Amino acid sequence: MPAERRVAAEQHQCIVVGAGVLGLAAACSLSHRDIEVLLLEAVTPGHPMAGSKGSARIFRVGYPDPLYVEMAVGALAQWRLLENESGLDLLDTTGQLSFGPDVGAVTEAMAETGMEYEELSAAAAAARFPALRPTGPVLYEPESGVLAADQCLRALHASGKFTVRSGHPVATVEDAGDQAHVLLRDGTRLAAEVVVTCAGPQTLALVPGLRAAVLRPASWQQVVYLGVDGAAVPPPVFIEWGPDMVYGLPVAGQPLYKLAQHVPGPPLPQAATPSTEHTDDPTSLSTLTEAARRLLPGLDPAPVATERCLYDNTADGDFIVDRVGRIVIGSGTSGHGFKFAPLLGDLLADLAMGLRPPIDLSRFSLKRSPLRAVPDQ
Repeated sequence: MPAERRVAAEQHQCIVVGAGVLGLAAACSLSHRDIEVLLLEAVTPGHPMAGSKGSARIFRVGYPDPLYVEMAVGALAQWRLLENESGLDLLDTTGQLSFGPDVGAVTEAMAETGMEYEELSAAAAAARFPALRPTGPVLYEPESGVLAADQCLRALHASGKFTVRSGHPVATVEDAGDQAHVLLRDGTRLAAEVVVTCAGPQTLALVPGLRAAVLRPASWQQVVYLGVDGAAVPPPVFIEWGPDMVYGLPVAGQPLYKLAQHVPGPPLPQAATPSTEHTDDPTSLSTLTEAARRLLPGLDPAPVATERCLYDNTADGDFIVDRVGRIVIGSGTSGHGFKFAPLLGDLLADLAMGLRPPIDLSRFSLKRSPLRAVPDQ
């Protein structure tokens, strides 16, 4: 039966698919504009296979691209507003050290946008931050810090006025012409004026016939947690810009320091589910242990805990924020998009309402060339 003739049992003004940080931000923004929103989540927000799970994410303004620097500044103001609205502590400003062979592009972008930063020698940085041993020229970013990821999800949920249905996996999202249909895996069909799809690696697969050449396979990143002596000052946030792209950050309220790589890890197992048994990747684990020995002299490099997390990124590092008919797409963000969530939520809401976003979104189009050369994000 043609999609436009199928009858949906429920009618909604807007349906958002996926209750990760992006879906929650979009639902929150839409509800603040008096749009009735139903948010569907396959499992629960922050579940073990979610790209938004966990307790800590880096917030930084330092990027090798002026556009992302400016977007981060905009997102910073929105995180602070959300803190005031929710009464929750979301962002701990710790400052950040960036170094490594590719850090020059970050410095140039910060200078071009007029952002505050400080250039230090490796020796000066080590003297100021003795728990970290950086190499080469160092860029200090005073406005960077750590987002309490789990608290951010709670704040977005509490701030918005929308309905969340957990345990409702979606099978397909269809543009039926005068409305959009969402078919759940249990056979229930819902309808809305517009659907915003933010389902991580499954986002495009939910929409029949929709493809994006810029997508890369989802990866299964290795994360380690190092113990931090309660009497010691933990190392600050850092990023080592280079081939391995190692980064680290303290976990607020816990005696832990998180260490991982930004470069894509092993592919996500095709049969992975929220109950998939956790198994460490030996190669990634070795890289992170060696990085701990090199860069964190005051910490035991042996992890006290490990986990795997989902990376849903694109080949060029840019997000997908686009609209096709009555379907709005938000995807490719779990590699470095958490920090931008409230800003991206507003952009998705603009598209859903048929408004012109304040940012030119052609760079984030589904149809952009996957071969466009951009700095590694």
